[in-house]
Amino acid sequence: MNKQKLGKRYVRAIILCCLINLCILCIWFLIRIKPLIPKLQHFKEEVFTEEIKKYYDSYDDLLVDINQASVNRNILVNVEDIDGKLIAGNKKENGDIPLVSEIIKVKDDVYLIDIYFDNYDSITKIVIELLLLQSTLIILILLITVLYTREIFLKPINGLIEEIRNYKFGKKPKKRKLNTEFDLISNEFSNLTDLIDEEKAEQTRIIASISHDIKTPLTSIIGYSNLLKDKELDEDASKYNNKIYDKAINIKDILSNFDDYLLNQEKISLDLSLIQIKDLVNQLNDDYKIELENNNITFTITTKIPEVYLNVDILKIKRVFSNMISNSTRYLKNGGEIKIDITQEDNNVKFIVRDNGPGVKEDIISKIFDPLFTTDSSRKISGLGLSICKEFIEMHGGTLKAYNDEGLVLEFILPKTKKNKEKNR
Repeated sequence: MNKQKLGKRYVRAIILCCLINLCILCIWFLIRIKPLIPKLQHFKEEVFTEEIKKYYDSYDDLLVDINQASVNRNILVNVEDIDGKLIAGNKKENGDIPLVSEIIKVKDDVYLIDIYFDNYDSITKIVIELLLLQSTLIILILLITVLYTREIFLKPINGLIEEIRNYKFGKKPKKRKLNTEFDLISNEFSNLTDLIDEEKAEQTRIIASISHDIKTPLTSIIGYSNLLKDKELDEDASKYNNKIYDKAINIKDILSNFDDYLLNQEKISLDLSLIQIKDLVNQLNDDYKIELENNNITFTITTKIPEVYLNVDILKIKRVFSNMISNSTRYLKNGGEIKIDITQEDNNVKFIVRDNGPGVKEDIISKIFDPLFTTDSSRKISGLGLSICKEFIEMHGGTLKAYNDEGLVLEFILPKTKKNKEKNR
């Protein structure tokens, strides 16, 4: 929607509101005011022909007729001189405006006769009624304007926000027929998502190619370096070989991050199967206990619910533990500890993975699950390992959080299931 078209809409809306207001005022005038005019005119003719005369010889005669008219007609009559000074009567304290006025002569003096009616609406009351009517109309027009604005602006904006949120979870926006400027924005966003997806695909291809090209010679370097460790080398050669081996392992870790990135770009589905807690514990002990103890790291798993079953993608849950344990081992020195506690919490199974390393600073601990988050503080967190952990756990309907407690603690829950529960995916 261009500015000219939007401006025309506003002009039409203003004209429509004015016409509606005018029509309502006309209806109000016809119903409320018009019937009073002939009544007031007739009443005035009756009073100033039958009750009060146009001319008097004495002021006392005028007062007699005024008092008599007040009683007969149930009206209030005030008499003012030419200077506006009240001569007789009792002018209403609220300052109401008379509906009928007439000039009367008493000999050579001129007086103004004001009549206030108790049986007809006063002008003040009518004016107040008109103001209330206009206020009500203004409020209604404002309400309609707000609703109209919401329909025209907020609804399309909310639609765009929803498309952006859906895209974060892999649902691409569809192109719209161009009716408004918001449709144009939505289509531009759709085009942008196409470009982003193309760029992601190209990045994935390049990373996969680099990772593949480096892995083969790197494996050879690590293998030959291990062979040299078994040989009797002089001190300098052994020192250089150890440096080569350490650098090769660092490159291998970087390639592992590449693999994590490629995994994160894939459309992942779950292959669920039942596993008992005690079987999961046994598999984790088989996978990590000996290796960690060889690196002087104590590894213990405790649970009081060995018979409980989980319905999970076993490979992905093992990947979660692999990433968490690998993350801890990078920052543990000799005598380090990794502990896993497994308990039951309502209908969930809680896993607490803790180490006695340096932990993470409180101001960044909430960011360690962000993809590719990196910090060079006391504990370096980088890559996609923990981000993938969070994604896999949430895919299973669980939650993951981190906090410090004499080291880093990663706590997550997974829904438990019954033994006879069938696969649901």
